[in-house]
Amino acid sequence: MIIDAHTHVGVGSPHYGRSKNFSFSGRFTGTDLLALMDTVGIDRCLCFAMGTRLSDEGIRLSIDAVQKHPDRLRAFYWANPYDPRSVKGFEQAVKEYGLSGLKLHPTSDGWQADDHIVDPLMEKAAELGVPCTIHSHQPGSQPTLVGEMAARWPTVPVIMAHMGMHNYKDAIYVAVHQPNVILESSVQPWIHRIARGIVDRIGPERLMYGSDAPLHHPKVEMTKIEVSFLTDDQRKMVMGENIRRLLKWD
Repeated sequence: MIIDAHTHVGVGSPHYGRSKNFSFSGRFTGTDLLALMDTVGIDRCLCFAMGTRLSDEGIRLSIDAVQKHPDRLRAFYWANPYDPRSVKGFEQAVKEYGLSGLKLHPTSDGWQADDHIVDPLMEKAAELGVPCTIHSHQPGSQPTLVGEMAARWPTVPVIMAHMGMHNYKDAIYVAVHQPNVILESSVQPWIHRIARGIVDRIGPERLMYGSDAPLHHPKVEMTKIEVSFLTDDQRKMVMGENIRRLLKWD
């Protein structure tokens, strides 16, 4: 089973452009996402709102996607710690609407990943027993700052989206020293040649495949993992088993 651990639904901008099987027209639903995934043989997806957390349309489409396609989609709640609604909204999304975790984007929302402003949200994630995905490659969300946050909340699995991009060595270093950090491969340009080294250092259970669809075509990101030097068993874990197990997704 192939599960994409980083996809989006919501409202975006024409500057996202277009690729084969996808032309962004402003609104992208769970049904649109599954149609795209079916073109490349992806079975299930974890999705987040597209744009910013304060786009209520993105939040509604995340909830709608999970409720319409519970067998194939899971979603995390995008929360901005500056928003006084964030903790209550996060809890309600998990308990009432069936969302499965927390999504954080420090760069988009204007805070630093190691800032204590995020602690109420992470405390709620620990209380709810759900993981967190956090952006990790632009100012304010560098891997070292993510590591500082993860160290304060060792019981919360912290998925480092894009695993630092060009700062991937920092991401690996953080993961070596912080066992609740999981690296996620979406749009990581060198994952095809560094995947084996990652699993050798931190184990195959702490690397996940993601695509960042529809902003990036999932076939491109899948191919990077397919041509890496992982064993068949390691590849199965990275391409779906790890996120399935983390989300208890039977």
